[in-house]
Formats: sequence, C-alpha cells, structure tokens
Amino acid sequence: MKPEIRDQRPETKDRGLKTGDRRRRLENAYLLLLWNQARRRVVVGSLGRIEFAPGFYLYVGSGGANAVRRVQRHLRPDKRVRWHIDYLTAGSGRMRPVDVYLYPGLAECRLARAVAAGRTGIAGFGSSDCRCRTHLFYSPDLPRPPKPAARG
Repeated sequence: MKPEIRDQRPETKDRGLKTGDRRRRLENAYLLLLWNQARRRVVVGSLGRIEFAPGFYLYVGSGGANAVRRVQRHLRPDKRVRWHIDYLTAGSGRMRPVDVYLYPGLAECRLARAVAAGRTGIAGFGSSDCRCRTHLFYSPDLPRPPKPAARG
C-alpha cells in the first residue's frame, strides 16, 4: 500500500504567508516515516556503516517548492542514490515507507528539533548542510507525527 501524503499545516487563523517573506515561502519540510523490519547494516556514503535496529525511523527533509516531488522520489525504490535517505529507501531490501507528512512554510531544522524530543538520532544523517545533529530519528514503536507550534 502506498503511503498517503498528509498536510500538517499548523492550525492558525491566517495560514497564508506574508507576501514579502520569500524565504518562508520556500520552506516546506516533510517527515517520512519508515518501518525497518529486521536489524540491518547499511553503508551510508561518507557516514560509513550504520546499524539500524528493527522499528520505525522518522526522516526530516525539505524540498522547497518541489517538496511533494521530492517525497514522491523517496517513495520510489528505483532511483540513483543521491542523498543519505536514498540508502534506506532504494532497492529491494529497503525500509518500507509507512506515511508522509508535509509541513508547508516550516523549516526542516525546526521540524527536526520537534521530532528529536525524546528520540535517539543517527548522528550526521541528512544534516550535512546545516548545524543539526541529525535529521533521522529512531522509535521502537509507531510514533505520532509532531505538531510544531505555529509561528508567532
């Protein structure tokens, strides 16, 4: 079964973005929920060999104006490995996508901080272009997606 892409916009009176705020217009974070059925070791580019325990993995990413297309690419098993997450979502032995949540107007690092609360992260995964410790988090049980607070 193919995961549904769910919009997780914060509930606010005005969901629209301010006209002059180009940066926020381009911030479209997403959360990809993956299921790993068995313990596995994967070589993830320059991060090297990483051991993944059975359970759920939450990956935080962004795709700007093309967030939906980026997520659709992650869901395809046939692709050229380009990003850290591709090592987990490509090929026949991949982790199974369970769900996808879109957070329009939210920066990926802000979402990563919300997801990190109380979870173990895989150091350096998906965060080579920012100061975050990681953008991949582990949960032994099915997690609920975070609802980051609306911007003030």
